Amino acid sequence: MARWGKFITFEGIDGSGKSTLLRGIYERLLNHLPEDRIVLTHEPGGTPFANLLREALASRTDREPMAELFTLLASRYDHTKRLIIPALQSGRVVLCDRYSDSTVAYQVFGKGIEYYTVARLNKLATLGIKPKLTLLLDVPVDVALRRLRAKGKLDHYESLDRDFFERVRYGYLALARRAKRRIKVLDGTRNPDEVLDEAWGYVREVVGLA
Repeated sequence: MARWGKFITFEGIDGSGKSTLLRGIYERLLNHLPEDRIVLTHEPGGTPFANLLREALASRTDREPMAELFTLLASRYDHTKRLIIPALQSGRVVLCDRYSDSTVAYQVFGKGIEYYTVARLNKLATLGIKPKLTLLLDVPVDVALRRLRAKGKLDHYESLDRDFFERVRYGYLALARRAKRRIKVLDGTRNPDEVLDEAWGYVREVVGLA
């Protein structure tokens, strides 16, 4: 049986640059591992059913916070059971753009849902799976919003106000203080190559590359 794989997640507020960082780590891993040993995925989404839910969540249609939470968790359960767990069981390295920390930051700190409710439901939706390493790309909210506006059309989350993103950023940093061994905070205002080099050091250690 293959050794259990490594699960690495990438987090940050919208506009932080986490998706760019994930791509950079993926490309570096390709220099050390066969392509079929690396799984690149994202949340919400990652499986056909979860991707359908992602489309709904990307809409700017107003919705109840709890309804939104259940949609996110349904997507996560399907993604975890059908893609993440099988990949880890086969010894692969899974790189995921967002995971359960996003739900705490956005739904608890951003939208005000009670923490223990989200924590209990998250545990069910993840089937107890936790990342080995989480790279949190941190940038000031003004920087993130400037990047989002430059991008153009915004989805539901990206269109929310500055105070919302301040709460989410605070939530992420609070999570990082509670889980220092797992969550590594990276200054996303630096040169992207510097950020990538620092992140790569953490990834190499977790994956076990010389």
